[in-house]
Parts: sequence; C-alpha cells; structure tokens
Amino acid sequence: MKKYIRIIAFLFLGALIGAYSFNNVLLPNNLISGGLGGIATIIILWYPANIQLVLAALCIPILIWAYITFGIKQIIYAFTCFTFFTVLIGVVKLLPVLEIDVVLAVLVSGILFGISGGLVLRLGVANGPEALVGLFLKNKYGISIGLFFTILNVTIVSSSLLIPNITLNNILYSMVSIYVSGKITDFIITGFRRDYEVTIISDKYVEITAFIHSEIKRGATLIKGLGTYNNEEKLLIKTLVSNAELVILKEYVKDLDPSCFMYINESIGVVGNGFVG
Repeated sequence: MKKYIRIIAFLFLGALIGAYSFNNVLLPNNLISGGLGGIATIIILWYPANIQLVLAALCIPILIWAYITFGIKQIIYAFTCFTFFTVLIGVVKLLPVLEIDVVLAVLVSGILFGISGGLVLRLGVANGPEALVGLFLKNKYGISIGLFFTILNVTIVSSSLLIPNITLNNILYSMVSIYVSGKITDFIITGFRRDYEVTIISDKYVEITAFIHSEIKRGATLIKGLGTYNNEEKLLIKTLVSNAELVILKEYVKDLDPSCFMYINESIGVVGNGFVG
C-alpha cells in the first residue's frame, strides 16, 4: 500500500511541476512545449479549442496501443499522470506567471520539465502517454528515454514553423529548452554514476584479472577468442566498472601492457550484485 501511495505522490508532484512549466513558463514566453502538450498547443493555435479536450483526444489512441503492449498497470499510471497534468493546468493558473527574459525562461522550463519527467520515470512508470512509447523503445532497443523525448520534441517544435507569428527564434529557444529537459531527465534517472563494459585483449590476462579482483573489487570473465590476422588464440577479459573505476583500470593496463587492445562501451543500465540498476 505504501508503495502505491508513494507512486501516486510522485505522479502528482511530477504533473504539478510539468503543468506549471507548461502553463506558467513556456506559454507566456511564446515557447513551444514538447510531447502531447506541444502537439495540443500547435492544434489550438490553428483551430481554437479547449486544450484539455485536445489532450484527451491525442491520448486515447496511445493508451489503446499501450494496453495491448504493456497491460493495465502502465496504463493506469500513465492515465493517472495525464489526468493530473490536465487538471493541474487549470490549477496552476492561480500561481504567478514567469514572464522573464527568454533565455532564463528556456533554462527554467527545461529544468522544470526535466525534473517533472525524471521524478516519475525513475520509478519505472510512465509520466504520460508519450512516455509509454519511450519506455517501449528503451526496453526493446536500448534507446535512452531522454534521447527519445529530445527527438520527438524537436520534431514537434520544428513543425510549428508552419504557424503564423511563430518565429525561428521561438523554435530555436524551444529546442534548447527541450534539450535541457532531456539531459535533466536522464540525470535524475541515472545520477552522476555511469557504468562501463570493458573488453581487454592482453597476454598479461592473469595480472589484469588479479588487479580487477583485488584492487577494483569487481569480477571478470575470460572468453576464448581466435585472432583472424595470425590465427592465434587469445583470451578476452570482460568486466563491468563504474566511471571512477574505469580510470584506475585504464591506467593500470596501459602501464602493465602498452601493446594491449582495449575497448569500452557505456552501459545504459546494469542490474546485479554490486551495481545500482
């Protein structure tokens, strides 16, 4: 029960921050939002209508697809967050509007939207219908949620060039806000920590694996390989380390065996003993 109360509380808080950024920061400063809010904004600029009804009409097809793909759990959370956001758009009108320098508006809106999305997505649930698509791409193809939102929102904002009275400056400032939002979202989800998959090819695999075990306190896997250049058998060392541990490992391996071959991949997510997923 406590778990669900916590999730609902974060959904409400995320929706409140997002609604304030959308209604009280973006719109007063002639900036275009991303996501369904951005699409709804473009629609009502062409055909004046109630924005809440437009958002509902955009949401329904995504929820139907998501129900088939994810099941009822994600639908409930996404619909709850969407409902909070839609209702709170009216509530935040009671709060002060930030009509400030456009550069400050870009930074403030980007940070607020990033916090709004990150607070919810960190729980592993969608913060709205479009986030269900982002979660699907992350799970299936390893595309970060922040990157997905950046691509989606840049496409939406670019399309607003067709609207009268929307200038190129408005578009570019809006894109900067979206970029900041994506970075903040990823930061809140993953934090400062980064984990890296390291593959090392060296004849001194015994010393290197011993160093990984004793000094870095990580595990390592030896994989037998065959070099195609001279048909010699090689042992590949594979390990997973944090960003701080990577620096230590690289320096040790380069000093021990300058002729070694090493390549490094950043891991999007890690689940297991000793790592934070």
